[in-house]
Amino acid sequence: MGKNHVEGEEGQHIKTLIGAVLGYAADGLDVFLLSFVLIFIIKDFNLTTAQAGNLTLATTIGMWVGSYIFGYLADKYGRTKTLSLSIILYAIGTGAIYFVNDYTVLLTLRFLIGLGIGGEFGIGMAMVTETWAPKMRARATSWVSLGWQGGVLVAAIVPATIVPFFGWRAVFLVGLIPALVAIYVRMHLKEPILWQKRRNRQIELETKKNNNCLSAEEEKEYYHIAGMPLKKLFSSTKVTITTIGLTVMCLVQNFGYYAIFSWMPTVLSQKYGYSLAKTSGWMIISIAGMIVGITLFGILADKIGRKKTFAMWYVGGTIYCVLYFFLFTSQASLLWGSFLLGFTVNGMMGGYGAVIAENYPSEARSTAENLIFGTGRGLAGFGPSIIGYLAVGGNILSAMSLVFVIYPVALVCMLLMIPETKGVDIE
Repeated sequence: MGKNHVEGEEGQHIKTLIGAVLGYAADGLDVFLLSFVLIFIIKDFNLTTAQAGNLTLATTIGMWVGSYIFGYLADKYGRTKTLSLSIILYAIGTGAIYFVNDYTVLLTLRFLIGLGIGGEFGIGMAMVTETWAPKMRARATSWVSLGWQGGVLVAAIVPATIVPFFGWRAVFLVGLIPALVAIYVRMHLKEPILWQKRRNRQIELETKKNNNCLSAEEEKEYYHIAGMPLKKLFSSTKVTITTIGLTVMCLVQNFGYYAIFSWMPTVLSQKYGYSLAKTSGWMIISIAGMIVGITLFGILADKIGRKKTFAMWYVGGTIYCVLYFFLFTSQASLLWGSFLLGFTVNGMMGGYGAVIAENYPSEARSTAENLIFGTGRGLAGFGPSIIGYLAVGGNILSAMSLVFVIYPVALVCMLLMIPETKGVDIE
């Protein structure tokens, strides 16, 4: 094509990328704001450990449900308007926490916030993959994934600067900022050409159908386009196998991420005597590794293919988790070794948006992105609890070390169930 963007989308591919990156950054910000101020919420609301955990669980369940709802809406009614709606939902829900004094209301808000967050990933990825050329597609989706890391960094900084002066409630007013992202999306982004063409064709066929002048071939095409997007994920045995394989891959990636990065700050503090500042340093170094890993993943996936790149990261993640959890025992090695931990464990985030998009048509793309990744992320939300259960009466670090066994599972599924899609033209 000679260009980095889809023909007819001059400049729109950059605007779409910016919107998707900002949206995913807002997701990371919102999810982790709760984590950093949870200790203050527990004290003010006089919560038990179980009640505090339910706030995170409510968010996770909301994300799971929201991924399905908003994925469907984006395929049916448009990417940009649905993306804006999802962002506004969690922005307003987050800001509203400032005024809440009742635990049940707080729990409800966290569920609603989760709904909005769950919708954003798949819609943003669908828009980016539909506006960037095949030779740059994995790189573009890896840049979107970097947005989450930026949001997490901001979430780590905001409470430390706001809580001492304005209290923990004021932290959630920062959550209103994503509403500006929604305004940007609505003002600057158009629907991808692929979605517009499909929608126009559907309207044309509907008109013919209403006038009883559809040919047999056109009637078949109409029901294919207008049918439930979810069915496209299971339209044949081959596609069903691909859907299951991609879901396992997303589950493994998210499980490793949440299990390790939910528990490591506690381990570093309790077992190795890390101060709060040093724990924050560990997180920053880990995120730096994630940024490098995600960026490099996108470049390699476009150069040598999706499957080879995923294989490299799965093998690397397996080996490095063994090294990190069994051989690294000093404060210094755990601190600086966290760079490669972030690199291997979360670097794969650079590839999911592209590989999912390339296996499904436009009329089901947002549904596929959100359902597959959302299901994997939803199931992986139980990862920290599983690690906690395994560590009862034992060692948390030893329980976490078991994470290395999941990556070979994903490797086998990827090799046997997922086709290579490097450079394919999507419909």
